Amino acid sequence: MKHAKDSPGDHLPNHITRILDNPSSDPTPHQLAHLRAARQRAMQQYDMRAAEPVSLHERLALWAQRHLVMLRRGGAAIGFAAIAAAGLMLAEGLLAEAESVDATVLSQDLPLNSLLEPHFSRGLHE
Repeated sequence: MKHAKDSPGDHLPNHITRILDNPSSDPTPHQLAHLRAARQRAMQQYDMRAAEPVSLHERLALWAQRHLVMLRRGGAAIGFAAIAAAGLMLAEGLLAEAESVDATVLSQDLPLNSLLEPHFSRGLHE
């Protein structure tokens, strides 16, 4: 139920807070006794379960979880290395292109006007 003080988008959290803050919503002594008993049973089950040896299924699940984390990290490292290698190959290709242009320019006697054209190296590679 929407209250007049609620804003349009967040009426549920305010409604829940209003219900829980209402003194009439406090648990009865009978409900408190049931909650305490349930907590005691849960703690006893936890203590019994903690005293049992770890099963093979749990060991395998923990092993798989640890190794999957390592695989994810390894995959991320390999991905980073591949990207870095591609960047280095690209940079190396650009350097090789510049060196080949320099070698072509030095091996030929080109007029100065051809060197001043914006894309003079395009003709050197053909």
